[in-house]
Amino acid sequence: MQHEKELAASGPRASDRYLRHKEVLQLVGVSWMSLRRWERQGRFPKRHKIGIRTVVWLESEINEWIANNRHRAAGEQVAS
Repeated sequence: MQHEKELAASGPRASDRYLRHKEVLQLVGVSWMSLRRWERQGRFPKRHKIGIRTVVWLESEINEWIANNRHRAAGEQVAS
């Protein structure tokens, strides 16, 4: 499947896990709409489509984003 090839090409780490949207929302601590808005604005790691109705994020990308954006992950308001 082409999507799986693209995901493999993006370089997941050997210990990387795929996170579904519920896990990502729990880790980041924001609403689904905020997450989607940040994605569209390029302010959050892109999702990877691995099936017709299945999307995931790489755990390493989410952890890196959290480390670099603690104020957002803590739910603080940030001026655009």
